[in-house]
Amino acid sequence: MNEINSLLLEKSLNPITPWVDDPDVTDILIYGSQNVYIKRRGGGFLKVPVKWQSDDDLMSSAKTMGRDMKRRLDVNEPILDARLPDKSRVCIVIDPCYDKGACIVIRKFPEQRFSLDDIARRFGALDENGQTILKIITRLGKNFLVAGGTGSGKTTLLNSLFEFIPESDIIVTVEDAREISVSHELWVALETKRAIYGNDREITLRDLIRASLRMNPRWIVVGEVRGPEALDLVRAFNSGHAGAGTIHANSAYDALLALEGLILQSGLDVPARAVKEMVARAIHIVVHMGELPDHSRRLLEIIEVEGLDYSRSTSFPPYKTRTLYRYEFDGYDENGKAAGRFIVKDPPSWIDTLKQLPDIQTPDFWR
Repeated sequence: MNEINSLLLEKSLNPITPWVDDPDVTDILIYGSQNVYIKRRGGGFLKVPVKWQSDDDLMSSAKTMGRDMKRRLDVNEPILDARLPDKSRVCIVIDPCYDKGACIVIRKFPEQRFSLDDIARRFGALDENGQTILKIITRLGKNFLVAGGTGSGKTTLLNSLFEFIPESDIIVTVEDAREISVSHELWVALETKRAIYGNDREITLRDLIRASLRMNPRWIVVGEVRGPEALDLVRAFNSGHAGAGTIHANSAYDALLALEGLILQSGLDVPARAVKEMVARAIHIVVHMGELPDHSRRLLEIIEVEGLDYSRSTSFPPYKTRTLYRYEFDGYDENGKAAGRFIVKDPPSWIDTLKQLPDIQTPDFWR
């Protein structure tokens, strides 16, 4: 843990410092002064013997933490969502929204940046064929979403794909709290700003996406699509920019419905069918990451979005998709670990174009 982060915790959350220092701990949950839980990589949550003297003592620690991060945390602003100096995410909720002192959730991010090969070989989240498909999708500049639940590995996978973007491409990332890490020199990292006092102006994801369009980017990447910025993102994708982002969804197809729903909530005064057409044109690929019951992470599915299926409905057609890659769960082995296999399914609709490209080799499983 870096020196700045150590000093911050010594002043506010000193009791949990050992768990912050532990590289295997990925999550720390504090539900009031008497309940502290940790989660290690590949495991579930465990209660640990850490306690504050009282809920008031924990509340005082939480407010100290807010001051150290120069963020407001009081009865009028009871929710704080920010990042620590080591890029770990922290969310704090206090009274009147939480009645047991404070609820503090810290999501740690590994100091080491995992490559796609690490994710495949070390964690078994996908196989070599899956790696090949993701490399091709990224190199071709296809617009894609990485879908999944909290802690499923969406951002880790997204970070691993930047290595396949040409160094000459300008990448602009847009986030509420920075989690994305890019090694390119031509990388512009933008982060939102909340209004804290008086006449402070809030800078939203929508503001940043619009600003990014003036930066001549090849790629626009939104860390998490979860609000009205979905409309601006889809418009950017439909204007010739390559793009990516993560979104919470229970399946690859559900990610399209979730994106559609966010756009409809943005106040755009257009028919629902027109929104579906916008999404169908903007998103080329959806990658679904998931956490299995044994807490292992898997790339569960990669689908291509071909458009809308007008043969099934002309008034409100569903999305027409094809599955490129899938993980089939077979059950559990003798050690209680998830067992399954990765399967390459259909080739993409743009397979003929791929075969004509001299600098990208068509894999044997698509020949």
